[in-house]
Amino acid sequence: MLLDRLKNASFRMTVKILLDACAFLAAWLVSYLIRFPTDTVQQLSAAAPFIPLFIAIELASFAIFRQYAAMWRYSDLHVLEGIIKAATISTAAIVSVTFFARIMEVSRSILLINWLLVIFFSGGIRFLVRRVYTFDRRPLKNRDSYRRVLIYGAGKAGELLLRNIENTRQAGMNVIGLIDDDPIKQGQYIHEKKVLGDRTKIGELVRKHQVSDIIFSVPSLSGIEVRGLLDVIRNQVGDGVEIRTMPGLTDFVEDRITINELRKFEIKDLLRRKPVHLDFTPVKELIAGRSVMVVGGGGSIGTELCLQAASFDPERLIILDNSEYNVYSAEAMLRGQFPNLNLVCLVADACNMNLMQKVFMHQHPAIVFHAAAYKHVPLMEMNPWAAVDNNLSITLVLVELCRKFNVERFILISTDKAVQPTSVMGATKRVCEQITLLHKEEGSTKYIAVRFGNVLGSSGSVIPKFKSQIESGSPLTVTHPNVTRYFMLISEAVELVLQAGAIGENGNIYVLDMGQPINIAELAKYMIELSGLRLNEDIKIVFTGLRPGEKLHESLFLEGEERSTDVPNLLVLTPRLAVDHEYLDQVKQLLAKLYELNHMELRTELKKLVPEYQPSDVSDSIVQL
Repeated sequence: MLLDRLKNASFRMTVKILLDACAFLAAWLVSYLIRFPTDTVQQLSAAAPFIPLFIAIELASFAIFRQYAAMWRYSDLHVLEGIIKAATISTAAIVSVTFFARIMEVSRSILLINWLLVIFFSGGIRFLVRRVYTFDRRPLKNRDSYRRVLIYGAGKAGELLLRNIENTRQAGMNVIGLIDDDPIKQGQYIHEKKVLGDRTKIGELVRKHQVSDIIFSVPSLSGIEVRGLLDVIRNQVGDGVEIRTMPGLTDFVEDRITINELRKFEIKDLLRRKPVHLDFTPVKELIAGRSVMVVGGGGSIGTELCLQAASFDPERLIILDNSEYNVYSAEAMLRGQFPNLNLVCLVADACNMNLMQKVFMHQHPAIVFHAAAYKHVPLMEMNPWAAVDNNLSITLVLVELCRKFNVERFILISTDKAVQPTSVMGATKRVCEQITLLHKEEGSTKYIAVRFGNVLGSSGSVIPKFKSQIESGSPLTVTHPNVTRYFMLISEAVELVLQAGAIGENGNIYVLDMGQPINIAELAKYMIELSGLRLNEDIKIVFTGLRPGEKLHESLFLEGEERSTDVPNLLVLTPRLAVDHEYLDQVKQLLAKLYELNHMELRTELKKLVPEYQPSDVSDSIVQL
């Protein structure tokens, strides 16, 4: 019967008010007992007629601060803060009433003691209610059957995770303790759970406490730190425990955690960079209220550019891509996330000067991101005419139209393959960089190039290929045991591209600091392990040899070219080679005679434009035309 009545909101509020009224009455009684221990009855007799008025004032103050609308079972420091405010306001109101109405004089010490006791009693009631609701009523024998968990990380994220596990009776987890490498935290307790040691103790603790799960709760770890920790754990316990992690950093910042979000590690966790806090004020100033065009906006980089640009309130966002399906997909995603966005979707060949001139004339873009290019290295070795025609033509068209229509900024997305290229694709992107920088003296447009390596999840990257091979049970194909590549999450790369576009000076090349290059064979090994498989037992790695145009190791810049900027992980280059406007004539002459050249002649012409280009050996049987 009582439980049914507690489900009624009015009844619950009445109970809360009555409990607080009792707490306030007790506070007044105890205040007088403490202040006048030998004369309590006489002093209370004088004050008794006015105590109901004082309690009414306190109840009104607590109601103003929504203390009776709050759910006491979730009481925390925010609730305590509200109690302190309500107690302070009610005390001030009582002082005002007694002073101006001159009904009685209340001792200042009584008021101070009462203020403290009101906070103590009313806060105690709320936290007692919370404790009743969170008390673990599971029988000990049932608790012993639950998964025994170690939490790695005793910071804010670890505390949030522990609290959620303890408060979720259906979680089926029994937290044994926490692990942290900070010696200051070791030996201390969080919610009655001890920080048992550092990473070197994991194996010992797993065996001693029969641990079945280790959960990472350090969202600030970089990929290289995660890889190191996983290796340490596996060396100590092998595959005997399940290792999981929590979702992204924003979930912890917003205190938004549920046990259901626990997941196994993914490859992005192993390759991510240490989170940095970027100042997006320059980016907002660049984009807000302006017309932004993303050429190649349907590709992986282009779509992420559109998504992040849309969050800064552009006056208009223009997606331009030659793939109908890519534009359709990007449009669906953007309209779903930004229903009020002024979005223009164009299916267009950016090589076509007449068409693109019509686009610029009607859309008047203020910012242009050029993310359109053929980028697959081996495929472009087999189709060099397509790479040269597409990549150079689009860049020539865009820089000319940006100058003609007084676009504020033109940002070229380049690649690490442009540094001392050995592929046709890399050579064309180096030419695109030169074309872009050559226009810096013309018109009011600022021309900027941004160079980076591989991004996770981009079309044609190695990660989707490995995933497909694992799903089919095929061996993972790696070109060479020592081949390395730079990797970055696509969202991180685009954040830095926007930063470069916002702060970039005219005629500069900016490079994303992508950390240490990753060995591709090690990457394949990690992906096998993350899939729960065993290398050489369940699935193998097969080395196939470097493909045409590929290098063992890529470089983002030449030694001594780079200088730091005010933006973390963003460098600016001082290029060593300079070209003049005759260079543009040479590019146009190459395009004019492009289809008259065979593949060897084409590579020779590219080397004239990019002297550092070292063409790979490509036989006639490989080239498609």
